[in-house]
Amino acid sequence: MKSGIVGMAALLLAGALAPVQAQDGAACELHVFPTVEGQAVTTGWLSGLGVIGAVAEAAANEDRNVSDAEYLRDALGPRFQVAAFQTIDLATSVGMPAGTQVIYETPIADRDVTTEVRTRLTESTAACYAELIVTQNLYAKRAIYGRSLNNRFIFKDFRNGVTQAQMVRGRGGNGLSQFPPETPEGRDAADADLRQAFLANFNEYAARFQ
Repeated sequence: MKSGIVGMAALLLAGALAPVQAQDGAACELHVFPTVEGQAVTTGWLSGLGVIGAVAEAAANEDRNVSDAEYLRDALGPRFQVAAFQTIDLATSVGMPAGTQVIYETPIADRDVTTEVRTRLTESTAACYAELIVTQNLYAKRAIYGRSLNNRFIFKDFRNGVTQAQMVRGRGGNGLSQFPPETPEGRDAADADLRQAFLANFNEYAARFQ
């Protein structure tokens, strides 16, 4: 399943969202890597009863979590993350100067690469260069707090001539009211709810750059 999702995402991005080559004289570049990840977890009152309760609850919700995760990967896949980012001034949001060229890249599925590697993930040699990576896409339903979407992000700053990036990690989490939908007719509202929460999560993360 995972390899199929990664392959599909790569094909989708290879066309409309293929990386754009930096133009000569571009002052700065921000390379953006969406994620193909989608996780879901549902917990109830049993999770407060220790390990035995947590195991029982995980088993009881296994099918639901698999279904919700598949839905999340579809409804908030790479194309939709990019579409959300394109509605805002993304470069300015993470402290890049006006005129920065935003370049969307094919997702990288290997978490060890996206979260740990401090060198550049592209072949660009631009002096003013940074990367923004989406590293988590998690739907959670909890007995006390209700439904929410959680996202994690990493900003890798290579400006000032550094070869090992300065990394700014962070997250955002916002509640959901329509996702997942209870009926097929509710899918449009659920998808809009999910994508709005994704953008709100990014804005929470980006507040540290302001």
